[in-house]
Amino acid sequence: MKAKYARKICAILFLVLAWEAAALIARAASQYAAILVPTWGTVFGEELPGFASFRGGAAPNYADALIVLGQNSLITIRRVLLGLLVGGVTGVLTGIVIGLRPTLRGMFYPVVRLLCNIPLLALIALFLVWFGGKEQGIVIYIAFGLWIIYTTNVIEAIDRADRTRINFARTLGASNQKIYTNVILPMIVPNIINASKVALGVAWAVALGGEFLAAQDGLGRLLILSQQYMKTGRMLIILILFIILTGLFSWLLKLVGDRLTRWMPKG
Repeated sequence: MKAKYARKICAILFLVLAWEAAALIARAASQYAAILVPTWGTVFGEELPGFASFRGGAAPNYADALIVLGQNSLITIRRVLLGLLVGGVTGVLTGIVIGLRPTLRGMFYPVVRLLCNIPLLALIALFLVWFGGKEQGIVIYIAFGLWIIYTTNVIEAIDRADRTRINFARTLGASNQKIYTNVILPMIVPNIINASKVALGVAWAVALGGEFLAAQDGLGRLLILSQQYMKTGRMLIILILFIILTGLFSWLLKLVGDRLTRWMPKG
């Protein structure tokens, strides 16, 4: 376990040092190159306090900058969680209804598979036309992308359910309803958790895409403003924030998943 964490720390240190080396080379090459690849000193010494400018033209300072980043992080987190909740609940229910009914599966599963082939970022313009960049439009956009993931995973999990257990339960006299609730649904819980891990990663990317084009606040909005003014250091800070948030929520999801599947044999 210690070796595992040591390798991760070494990989992070390598990336940090590699960026710093590239930044020093860029600074020696030209002033423009130095803007594109700033040193860590520039990133945290100049660009980070520069976020204070989003608080009514305040002078660069760390307190206001952290408030700006905190407020916009909470906005993005709220959108991700709402999209995850709506997309997850509707996706699981849709997957169960379609997966347990062969007729419905034959009719609608091809449609779901077709929707899976549509790049989510290609739909941003369509949702922008429908909702005009409103808050509910961004949440629905995130929820739609996650609904596809959950629906597909639940249907496939039901198809792969252990037929031996199902037949054994039927032999003991269990009704279809009992088989659904006591055999099939518990078996697909790990698949739902795995789908949640995938959906959580996609949710951050989709939320960033939605905010990047349409939102008036959130980390995505800060990112596009930083890009417009060539603030590479600020863009880097926002990307680091996304990495931290994604890792934190993935860890929390793992804890919840381990708790829900503690009855299952490990290994």
